[in-house]
Amino acid sequence: MIKKPDDNIISLLKLGNVKCLAEGLGYYYSFQGVVVRGNKIGRELGFPTANIEVNNDTIIPANGVYAAMGKFSENWYEAMVNIGVRPTLGLKDITIEAHLFGVNQDLYGKEISLHFIEKIRDEIKFSNLDNLKSQLIKDRESASIILKNIKLRLNPKDNHCFYYK
Repeated sequence: MIKKPDDNIISLLKLGNVKCLAEGLGYYYSFQGVVVRGNKIGRELGFPTANIEVNNDTIIPANGVYAAMGKFSENWYEAMVNIGVRPTLGLKDITIEAHLFGVNQDLYGKEISLHFIEKIRDEIKFSNLDNLKSQLIKDRESASIILKNIKLRLNPKDNHCFYYK
């Protein structure tokens, strides 16, 4: 996590421009949180998510869907992350939901680190859960393409995913 972020960093995060931020910082923006119970809608749709609770001073990127890398128990996973109010469900509280590709296990209480690679899209209100599921399939495809086309270099000392072309 970034310590004492400057105005440019905060501005880029508020815009959701995590890719540009990574180019400037030299590493992907990340934060850690603990997995808490959610309402299990993602699981019902075939996209189980880890609902992440972060401390109050964590700077969260803009609402939207992101391609990301997630880490827990010393293992890295490709992921897509939704940050927002989940308008399709009519909810108002901001949540952070991470769908870690290939992970379908109980993560409650585990600490997860999320490294934001690129924003895929803004948060959208869908007319029903079937339309949401169709979009989640597209989002996963987009995230997979983004994550396959980048080169990640990991620093084992501080666990940052470093950006480079």
